[in-house]
Formats: sequence, C-alpha cells, structure tokens
Amino acid sequence: MSAKRPLTEAEGEADTNATPSAGTGSGSKLVPYTSYGDVYSVLVALKTASGEEDIVHASQRALLTVNTAALPSAVQQVAVRLATQLCTHPTVDSASVVTGLVDSLYTAEPSVRCEVYQTLFKLHELKGIFNDAQLAAEAKQRLDDAAMRDLNHSQHHLRCSSLAVLPMIKPRKNQSTSIDVFDTICRYTTDAHPKVRQTALNAIFREHLMSVKLPVEMYDECVVATKDDFEQVRLVAVELVWAISSTYPEYPVVIQKFKVAETIRLLDDAFVKICDMVNDSSVVVRQRACTILGRFKNVDSKFLSQTFSKQVMSHLRRFVPRGGTRGYAGRNRGVRGNHSRGFIPTPKGDADVESDEFRLLDSGAAGAFVHGLEDEYQEVRDAAIESITELSIGNASFAAKAVDFLVDMFNDSSDRVRLCAIRALVSIGERSLIQLTEEQLSIALSAMKDASHIMRRGIYEFLAVSSLSKSESLAQLMATFKSNLDKYSEDQMPIYKALKALGNNHSNLINAAFVRALLGISEHYLSREARIDDIVYAGNIVLIMNTKVATRNMLVSVLPDYVYSHLPYLRDKYRGCLPDDILLSVPKKHWFVKQMLENPHVDESVARLSLEDRRTAAHRAFVSLQESLSRCCSGSGSCSQTTGLAGKSTAELKQKTREFSSAVQNNAPPDDPSVRNYELAVLHYAKLVSNVSSVQTMADKLYQRAEVLDLASTLMYGSYEIEARTIGLDLDSIFALRYLRLFVHALWISRHQANLYDPKVSEKLVDEFSQRVRRLDQLAQSRSADISELKQLSLSVGNNNNKKISDESITTFVHNFKPSLFAPATGRCQYAQASFISSATKKRIIEFNHLFPLNLQIKSSVVWVDRRENILVTVRMPTQECVKLYPPASSLKPLALMQWSLDWDSVPVSLPLGSGEGTSVTVNIALRQAADIPWTDSFIVKGDLVPHGYKIESYYKNLASGNHQYVDIHITDDGYTVNVNAVEFKPPPSIHTRA
Repeated sequence: MSAKRPLTEAEGEADTNATPSAGTGSGSKLVPYTSYGDVYSVLVALKTASGEEDIVHASQRALLTVNTAALPSAVQQVAVRLATQLCTHPTVDSASVVTGLVDSLYTAEPSVRCEVYQTLFKLHELKGIFNDAQLAAEAKQRLDDAAMRDLNHSQHHLRCSSLAVLPMIKPRKNQSTSIDVFDTICRYTTDAHPKVRQTALNAIFREHLMSVKLPVEMYDECVVATKDDFEQVRLVAVELVWAISSTYPEYPVVIQKFKVAETIRLLDDAFVKICDMVNDSSVVVRQRACTILGRFKNVDSKFLSQTFSKQVMSHLRRFVPRGGTRGYAGRNRGVRGNHSRGFIPTPKGDADVESDEFRLLDSGAAGAFVHGLEDEYQEVRDAAIESITELSIGNASFAAKAVDFLVDMFNDSSDRVRLCAIRALVSIGERSLIQLTEEQLSIALSAMKDASHIMRRGIYEFLAVSSLSKSESLAQLMATFKSNLDKYSEDQMPIYKALKALGNNHSNLINAAFVRALLGISEHYLSREARIDDIVYAGNIVLIMNTKVATRNMLVSVLPDYVYSHLPYLRDKYRGCLPDDILLSVPKKHWFVKQMLENPHVDESVARLSLEDRRTAAHRAFVSLQESLSRCCSGSGSCSQTTGLAGKSTAELKQKTREFSSAVQNNAPPDDPSVRNYELAVLHYAKLVSNVSSVQTMADKLYQRAEVLDLASTLMYGSYEIEARTIGLDLDSIFALRYLRLFVHALWISRHQANLYDPKVSEKLVDEFSQRVRRLDQLAQSRSADISELKQLSLSVGNNNNKKISDESITTFVHNFKPSLFAPATGRCQYAQASFISSATKKRIIEFNHLFPLNLQIKSSVVWVDRRENILVTVRMPTQECVKLYPPASSLKPLALMQWSLDWDSVPVSLPLGSGEGTSVTVNIALRQAADIPWTDSFIVKGDLVPHGYKIESYYKNLASGNHQYVDIHITDDGYTVNVNAVEFKPPPSIHTRA
C-alpha cells in the first residue's frame, strides 16, 4: 500500500488552473481532480453537459484521479462514482474505463478498492461488461488476481465486495459455473465476520436465480449456516436449503446415530431442517421458514403429519439399546434374546428408559405448523396458514389434519389471520368437503357473530364447502342463519349462496321431519301460507330446493302447494339461488308453474295459456316481421322504386323486431331447432337493417359524426356473424349480406376522402371497393337480381380512371341504398355456439408475475362448426387488447358431426406490464370467418382510424402474413372472466456494503 504524499507546487497550480466542470475541451492538459468539491461540481455539470468531448475528457480525468495514489481516498471514491455514471454514456468506451478501474486495484487504498468492486458489480448488472468481447482477457485475469488477493484482506468490507464480483469474472458455459468458484465462495460461508458470510451465501443464491445448477455438496454448508448467529445469514441459508433440495429431491441423505444409519431423501431432510427454523429467535426468519414450507412438493406423509404434533411420533423413532448390540438387548430380554423370568415387560406404548432414541428429525422440528400458528406475530401466523393451504393441495390426509387447527384460528385476535384461515379452509373444501365436528361447528357459529361483514361472508363461504353428520347440527346452523338474517340485512345474498351449497351437500339429512320443523308445518292440520317476502322463509326454500332430485320428489307430499307457486317469484328475485333443474321437482298439477319457470319474465296469465297458443302467437309475430322486412328491402313490393329506407317502414320494422324478440323470450322453442335458428337469423338481419336506417338519417353530417363509423363497424361485424354462425344459408341470403358490406365499404371510403387521410390508404380502399362491386355485379347477374343502385355504382366504377370515386357518387349510393331481401331456406339452418363447461381455475383470484405467462385451463363444448382449424380462443387483456390463441389439435376432440370438445389444460397468457391488483382477463371461444375483401373488412371491423402519414407498407406486410385474411366471431354468449393480481418480484437482499 503506497503512502500518501502532498501535492507539489506544479500540480497545485495545474489543478488551480483546471476548470472543475465537464465543459473542458480535449485540448487542455489532463490533470486529476484534487478535491471533493471538484468532482461533485462535475457530477452536477454532467446533468446539463451535451458535448461528447466534455464527457470523454471528464471520464479520462476521473480515471486519472483514481490511479493517482497521492490523492485522498474520499476524492478517489467520488471519482469512481463519476466514472460509473460516465460509462452509461454511449460515447464513453466502457472497456477502457473498466481496464483503468482494474489497474487501480493494485495501487489504491482498501476503501477505494471496495468502491471499485462495487462499481464493477453495478456495471456488469447494467451493461454485462464481463460478457463483452471488447474487454481484454488480460484485464479479466488481473481483476481475478486482485479479487483473489483481496479475499484474504483483514477488512471485511473489502472481502464482501470482492466476493460479490468473483462469480461474474468466471465465464459461464451451458448455464453452469465452475466448481472451483463455488469452492472458493463456500470457504467464506464460515468467515469470522457475519457480513462476509452473508455476502458469500448471497453470491451462491444469485447464481441459483440465474438458473445455475448448484452442486449438491453445498447442502451441508447451507444447513450449518441456518444455525448462524446473524439473522441475515440464516435468511439466505434457508432459501439455499430449499433451492438445493428442489434441484436434487431424490438425492439420498444418510442419518447416522449410535451406529445405526437410515437413508432418506434430500427433499425430506430439507423439509425437516426448515421446520426446525420455525422456532428461530428472529421473527423474520420464522416468517421466511413458514413461507418456504409451502413450496415443497411430494414430501413424505410421515414428515407432513409430524408438523401438527409437538411430540415425535413413533414412526419417526428408532430405539437403540445402550451398550451396543452384543450380549444385551434391553431390560426385557436375556443374554440370548429369550424373555427373562425376572424382568417385568414394558407396557405397550411406553418408552424403554434403558435405551437411546434415534429420531429422524429434531425435537424442535416437531409440530412446526403448531408453533407457527401459535406465534406471537401475525406475519408468522399468516405465512404458516398460506403454507398449510399449499401443502393441502397435494395431500388429502394432511388437509384433513389441518382443518382442526385452521378452525381454531377463528379465535385469533387478528382479523387478517382469521380471514386468512377462512380462505385456507375454503380452498381445501373446494377440493373435498370438510367434515365438521360438533366442536368445530360451535367455533364457526361463534365466528358468525363477528362485527366485520367480511369475516361473516368468509364464514358463509366456509360453511358452503362443509358437511355435517347430524340433522340436529344442521338445525342449529339454520337457527344461527335466521338470527343473522334478522340482524344483518346485508348478509342476505351471501347466506342464500351458502344455503344453496348446504342443501346440495346434506340431502341425506333433509327429510320430512326436518322440513316440517323448519317450515312450521303441522302433520295433521292445514298451515297458513307464508309471506312470500319473508327473507327467512325464502332462505328455507333455497335450502330445501337445492337438495338432490330424489329428495325433492320425496318431499312433494310434505311441501304445501303455496311453496311451488312461490318458486317463479323466488327464482326471478334471487338470481342463481335456485337450481337449474327445478322443473324436475314440480308436480304435474302445477303445470302453469312449470311454464313460468321455463320462460323467464312471464306472468301467470300468460303462463296459463296453452303451449300451442303461445307458439301460434310467436309464429304470427315472425310472419309480421318478415313482411315488414320485405317492404324495407330492395326489389320487393311497391316500395322498390323509392330511394333509401322510408322512415315509416323503418319505424314499423323496429316495432315488429321488438315484438318478435319478446315473443321469442316468452315462448318455448319449436320442436325443430333449425326453425328457431332460421328465425333468429332473420331477427338479427332485421336489426342490421334498422342500423342502416340510422346511418341514412345522419347522412347530412356523414363526415363529422363518429357515430356513423361505429354503426358501420357494427354492420360489418354483424353481417359476418350471421354468415359465420348460421349453417345452411342459400346464395340469395349470402348475396344480401355481401351487398350490406358494400354499403359499409362506401361509408369508409367517404370517411377517408373527406378527412384527407393517407392517400395510399384511400387508394387501397377504392381499389378493393372496385373489386367488391365487380364481384357483386357478377353474383347478382347469376342470381337474376335486378338492383338499380348496384348497376349505377358498377357503371361509376367502370368509368373510374383515377381510382377515386366522387363524393357525389358515394352520397347518392348511401342515400339510395336499400338492403337486399334476406330469406334463408326454412328448416336448413343451424347455429354455431360454444359454452364453458368448467372454469379456468378453482381459485377466485390468480397471482401472477409479469416475467412468466399465466396458464389457464379451459374446457368447453362447441357445436355446429365444420372445421377444427376455424376454432380459436381470444383473450381480452386489461389494456383491452384482444389476443388470439389457436388451441393444439390434441385439445379438440370430435364428439359427433360438427360437435367438438375443447379441453385445453395450459392456455398461455402473457399479461402486459402495468397490470396490477384488481385487473382481469376475459376468455372467449371464437370462430374465424374468411373475409370477402381481407384487408378492408378486417380494417373496418376493428374500427381502426389510420392517421396521416401512416406507412401503408406495414399493412401490406400484415396482409401477406395472413393476419387480415379472417374476421374473428365470438360464439360464446358470455366470456369467462378471471381476476388476477400482480405479485412483485423480490430480488435477494442487497450484498453491498459501502466503504
């Protein structure tokens, strides 16, 4: 280490004459910074400096300052920080700066070397300097030698900094680090200073986070580090024990004591070691240990069961007699192993006091979760509950033992702990019903009196996944529900949801005697009709009607008639509380109730009509709709010579559309489903014609109103939806849909020409519009269709030489446009649709990390789709972006003709950055339909507005790749929504210690 010397007179003058800012030209003399203020002024000046020469000159002066041994160490440290900031500038050569910093490691003081190591560590994290090919191998070797030398320095700060840099110097091949580096680092896990031990373990753990496979030989050092006196060392050691055990779960570990050895898996041994850490003196370590326990998978059941018992169980004990195995076998046996007459045999279950116990786990590890649940800090209790929940997923016996302990947590003093225990029990019960004992039920009933409505709702959800063994217990529970309904009105719907599940789970307990006692019905006398608005009575009906169908049919002789007459009202008022198969339990004498249940929003007078009368009324409404639609379409009736859609005929069409929609809702479907599909297709087309009328009424403000474009996108999508989902359309119906798209295309051409968008976009729209007109004209001639508007437009397109249609022609076509008649062949139409069979996950809220894709599970049925490759899954992101995913062929299995079963176990969804807590994604099943004019139709359906100057080449590139060849049509009525919460990525604790 070189001694400091004072600055000479010449150096002082040079420093005085030097300008302390970054704005020193490259031609001035290069001198080091001599004071802290000089360097700090440069740091401030760098925020506004823009000249490249100034930046390069400042970096050279900083390196000179670092390598000038006579300067104070504080000035050199600030110069190192200045060099770090300058390396981020693109004009500065990072390799030369790193080489200069490495050279200073051989002359600078320990505090400056420590700063240099930390700087190199930061630069490698930012720019990967040690992976850069421009960095000379000699510089890497000199850095390696300096780091190895400083590992033996007396100052712990320098040892820590050099340890952090050491793994980065060594090159990695195939995601592995050389064994000698690990050996070097492992030697410092037993260093005298705790900061050095922490840094060594952090360096190893960082390699694991970078997908480096750690050697299994490190396991013993990590286990020893879990008993360290320093808290931060134990935290990292616990993480490493889990990391190594997850890498080598089946690696054999030999436990030897009293000359008796037994081999267990490394995974089980690590689980035992971390269980012992639950008794640590630090609350942070205890919390981390409880959290890590939940990460273990496939742990042996004997070790899992021991976590709920503070005494070591017999299956984890090995009795070894004192004095070895020669000539003595305990007090109950003779020398040769025969029973001795003079000794009293040891009772079964008692331990032999003359033998030593060989236990497969420490006594402190026994009852790990019991200790965690009894911890004085709620953070530890929360972590223990979460781990119990995760371990219960893969082990049913462990879940059964955990129920008793989790129910006891209902008496915890912390609201957060109680709620966490409730959620854990709900998660367990969703997989298999929880059998409650009388004591556990008593605790749950006491928790139902909690002042917090969140806690009460959690208890209701827990009871919904529970099962009772006695009808007396169920009666006691119903009495508590009655009390809560009277006291807490806001709990009505959560209680009804719980009663629905309880009725389904306890059909064996709900018999005639129980129902009479619940409803207050006498076996010998007529009972008074209950008030239909009584919330307690409604809850009792929800419980009874959600039992199995066999149980409900058995109770028909017990339930009074007014109960069945109340069912339609209760079904409509409390949505989702009554079962879907409620019709199977209504007696034949209440036929009008069945009709009211079959058709929602139908009053009793309509329901009492005969089925044939209602079908006749629906058919008359459809005939009226067809006649009104025929009058509005071109080439039909006396209105065929008029221009546009007349206001009177359009108003009549809207009225007939509403009347038939109401008739469809109030009427049972016809015997032939294809007839109803035909009627729905006509109804959908009638709604599109009404939208055409709305566009024509806004023709005076066609270029200023955004509503016109919204309606145009709706018309284009609706026409493709009818064609894609309806199977069996004839050519005349397809022509009507394509003619409607021609009208929408004309609107968009006028939009682009009027607002002076990119001329290439307008030219593209006009070119494809001409193609569409020619195709439709040929199709109309083949179908013998006489449409004057199409002929005039075809003549205008034929005379178009500059590929730009006049505004007058577009306006005339829009005003004179009349849709073509849409009349599919009756009895030949089927409707494509899909429905979700099971949800994407059993959890209500999914936690995700932006670094990894979110995998969902989808199971749905798809009917009336001819080709498998046309089925796709769309995911609506929180940013409203729609992502298309094509299911693999193995996930789509044919069930019958045009019927498919979609069972996709892993749907990869990559959520964008910025998706935080409370966001959601919506999953839909879609059907791709080939577009008539691929680019334009996809462009209009999306509703894109291309700004001026947009490069049209990108659109052609997408068109060539096939991105606009199809229009995606959703065939699910309601998408499935998944709520997601972002989980913050927490890096390991910082290992840097400033000088």
